[in-house]
Parts: sequence; structure tokens; C-alpha cells
Amino acid sequence: MAKGKLELYAIEGQSFDVPTYQGYGRLCDLASISAPDTFDEQKNPKGYQRDLDKSHATSAYKYAALGEGMLGDRRLWSEIVLNVRDTTVLNIEPVQKMNGTALVKLSFELEKIDNTLATPKVARVDGNHRLHFAQGVPEKNWGPVEAVSPFLMTIGLDVETEQALFKDINDNQKGMNTSHLDHIVYRSRQSAQIQEKEPELWIAERLAEDPESPFHGLVYRGGAKDQGTKRFINLRSLKNGVELILNHGHALRVLPGPASYTAPAQYSLIRNYWKAVEKTWKNEWNKDSLLLKGVGYRAMSVVGGYVIDRCLASATTDVKDMEAFVARTQKTQLDSGQMLNWEKEGPLGSFGGMKGVGDLADQLLKSVTGIDESSVGQLAKIP
Repeated sequence: MAKGKLELYAIEGQSFDVPTYQGYGRLCDLASISAPDTFDEQKNPKGYQRDLDKSHATSAYKYAALGEGMLGDRRLWSEIVLNVRDTTVLNIEPVQKMNGTALVKLSFELEKIDNTLATPKVARVDGNHRLHFAQGVPEKNWGPVEAVSPFLMTIGLDVETEQALFKDINDNQKGMNTSHLDHIVYRSRQSAQIQEKEPELWIAERLAEDPESPFHGLVYRGGAKDQGTKRFINLRSLKNGVELILNHGHALRVLPGPASYTAPAQYSLIRNYWKAVEKTWKNEWNKDSLLLKGVGYRAMSVVGGYVIDRCLASATTDVKDMEAFVARTQKTQLDSGQMLNWEKEGPLGSFGGMKGVGDLADQLLKSVTGIDESSVGQLAKIP
């Protein structure tokens, strides 16, 4: 246990029904006086905090300590929420009062706080991931995070009230739309930087913006939804599909040259592939079809990597060249014996998750990879 005192200054007030103290403190200091009350069926069945996600906590540390993950050149996050359960660890002294607002000094007796206990003296109601590594990790050479963050503190709330507030805080927060975040990243960085660091996002945005793209006007990128426009795929899904094409198109992925050349070249090839898909499956190119949803879209993306590689190998990369391969998917017989169709109530209903993506892609590729004149020609060259 640490020795001595930790002094913080705060403004006394009230948030809705709860008296509160709001102020600022170093993250390492806020971490030193607090701990989570983590639910564990065996060791702590009355706890309520979720299990720690170490990758999330690591990202929070690196953002606070090193600025990793910053989109711009400034950092900011919302306040840490703590509840002092054991009021004997804290002394509150008035400092100044003006126009009904009181400034107070919060003095914590560090020797009375043992954060190894199952139930903490000062509980982390919101912000556990942000505080988990804030005192540093010596074995990783991570130093304490001395950056200052806002905090909101409650005093003496019982555990039932505290966990009810935890539920309210988390239940009433709406997660940010991931497509909206992707679009903000795209708008906030230079084109060359996106091409080099996130070519899949750059290509997805071009697919949405290019009038020659089959996705033009059909991609939801966050914000207000136009009621008169049918946007049947979102930017995050489109980006994920591009990533699958790049991952499964080995020659496509390693095109030679700087990113300012390779990303536009990859875009042209991927656009040609999807134009071939649109021509082949023109009646299914709509928001009600599974062709551009979930497993179907991802499986066709995997197929796209293969088709583009085949076309690159023969230096025939026009839409019509790719269409010759894509057309074969129309004759796909699934392992169930049923012929492929993209209807919601059709045979693809049994395919789920990434395993389903892999299974469907394998079955589509069986149709695409049939013996043709080109492959016979390759066989003829074998000594």
C-alpha cells in the first residue's frame, strides 16, 4: 500500500439526483486510489464491472501516454467516474465559495487504500479500461501516465446505487456508427497517407464516390440517411470486403511501386471486378438480395481476389475479361445439392459467420476454377 496523501481539487455540485465533485487529476493518481469491482461468479459474485479487455486497455494507455491512435494533433476524452465507498479514506476541506459554487480539497489517505482487495474502497464506475495501465507496467517499460484527465466523483453511494448508475451510464450511451467514423478518418487525412496506411478505406471511398463504380450512390457513410436514396451497403462493410479481396488476391496485394500508384491500380481492378459482378447478377444487385449482404458479399469478395489474380496473370483485366469468370458463379451447385441463389429465404440461410464465408467462397470457386482454354494452355507448357 502507498504511503502519504493524494490531494485533488474539485467543484462541489450535483448531477441530476446525485451530489458530485468534479475536477482534474493525473491518470496515474486516479488509478492509484481506485479499482474495479469486477463480477466473478466464484470470487466476487456481487461485483458488476465487465471482464477487462486487455487490448482495449492497452489502446487506452497508448493513446494517453504516447498519442497512438490520434486522428488529429490533440487528445481528449470524457471524465472518469469514481465512487468513494469507504468515506474514512477521504477528507474533504472547503477552500473557497463564490456565487454558490464551492471549491474543495479532496485528501486521500493512501495507506488506507488497498487495491488488491476484491471490493475496492474507491470504485471505478466508468473508466476502468482507461485507468488499468495508467500507473505504468515496469516489465513492459511503460511509465505512469501523468497526463491530466477530468473526473467526476461521488461520495458514499451504496453498491446497489453505484451499479445501477453503471448500468445507466453504459446503457444510455449509443455506440458511434463505424461507417461514420471511417468516413471521418478518410476526410481528416491526406489522400496519400490513406493510400499508404489504409488502402482498403481509400478504395472503399472511391467505390462510393466514382460515378463509374457500381456502388456509386449506394453506400451509407454515416450521418443523415437520405430517405429518397436506396443505400444498401455501409462503408464499413464495403471496406471489409475490399480488405478480403486484397488478402485473397496475392498478386493484386503486392503490385510493385509506391502507394500513390498501387492504390489507384488496385482500385481500378476491384472496380472492374464488381462491375462484372453487377453485369452478371444484374437482377440481384439490390438491397433485398444477399449478394451484397453478410456472408454473400464477403464470399464474393474472396472470389474477387482469385478472379483478379487470374486476370493479372494473363494481362486481361477489363470488365469483360473478369465477367467470363464471374459468369461461372451462376452455375454454382452448393454442397446441399441446391443451385445458388441470393434470396433471403434461399439456401444461403444456413451459412453463418466467417466459417460460412469460407465455405461459400470454396463452393463458388469450384465453379470459377473449371478447366478452360487458358488452364489447358498452362498444362501444355509443363515438360
